[in-house]
Amino acid sequence: MASRMTGVFTPTGSMLEPRYFHNAVRIADLGVLVIAGEGALEALGSRFDQVAPGTTGCASTTRTMASAEFYHQASGQWSMVAPLPFPRSASGAVVLQSGIVLLTAGSESGQSISDVQLYNVSTHRWTPTGPLHTPRFGHTSTLLASGNVLVVGGNNLQSGGGQVQDSVECYDPLTGHWQRKAWLPVDAMNHTATLLSTGEVLVVGGYSGMQNAALPRAFLYDPTTHRWTERRPLPAPRMQHTATLLADGQVLICGGADEPFGPAQALAFIYDPVLDSWDQTAMCVPRKEHSATRLATGEVLVVGASSLSQPEQAATAELYDPRSAQWSLTAPLQPGRFGHGACCLSTGQVLIAGGSRATPHPAPLANAELFTLT
Repeated sequence: MASRMTGVFTPTGSMLEPRYFHNAVRIADLGVLVIAGEGALEALGSRFDQVAPGTTGCASTTRTMASAEFYHQASGQWSMVAPLPFPRSASGAVVLQSGIVLLTAGSESGQSISDVQLYNVSTHRWTPTGPLHTPRFGHTSTLLASGNVLVVGGNNLQSGGGQVQDSVECYDPLTGHWQRKAWLPVDAMNHTATLLSTGEVLVVGGYSGMQNAALPRAFLYDPTTHRWTERRPLPAPRMQHTATLLADGQVLICGGADEPFGPAQALAFIYDPVLDSWDQTAMCVPRKEHSATRLATGEVLVVGASSLSQPEQAATAELYDPRSAQWSLTAPLQPGRFGHGACCLSTGQVLIAGGSRATPHPAPLANAELFTLT
């Protein structure tokens, strides 16, 4: 019989500004850099493909942020660092092989941008680098084995309306420039992109503006040939889900919605790249706008949810054990949240920072907690 995993959440220093839909990236064993995001907002009606990812079917006027702050792992405290040149949310962020943080595009004042910035942790400065050819938010940014960064999909939202993208671009840190690559076979935002152990990138699901639907489709991108290959589709459409690479090379797809504006789903799927097959499992709680973080031990911690009908689900967290293929609830969060940042620290703990309470009018949080597996 599989042992039941447990864990605890303990308070740590609160961020200096409440925020959600921000970027959070771990910087070696120093701590976590939190970037921009959104503050308080008011809801207005609009089409889904014209709004920021994570909303409940309404456009929004937000206090988009330019500030950035750093969580110091050793002290458990936060400090402000250099702000971005201008505000943004729904950006992509990766740490390059050099240790520099690459922040791609996003949404500013309700419109997509193409701006790309580099953050130097040593000098605490942002510097611009080559912009994307196509503005976008709700895209994915994936660090390839070569050190280049692959950006896929997203939404080019401008004053005339939104256009979900099938365009793909690749960034070369040595030149600071982007090159267009083979287009994704379908337009997608709110999808996932996972670097496999083979060096290929698995893109799963998302929202298609052309079809006005969540997608079940899955594709592999080969960085050596720059070609896309369609793989066996998901058993059900998914958007706003998470994807986590497991230690054995398989990929865990958790939660999300199976239709635009749809309720969160409890089903999870495990993809085997070798067999091109999917297995199905079920989480304890339906989730979307949650986080999924692989622990140093190989288990996956899934945190939060955005259900307005059952806001208590936002305070739940659960663990997936790949060895037993079992899910188990762990200690609750205080308070519940969605749209937060989650990073596994070098200590093995997971930092959960910010997010929003699951309320009709999102309330951004500054609170931060550490999860420790016990």
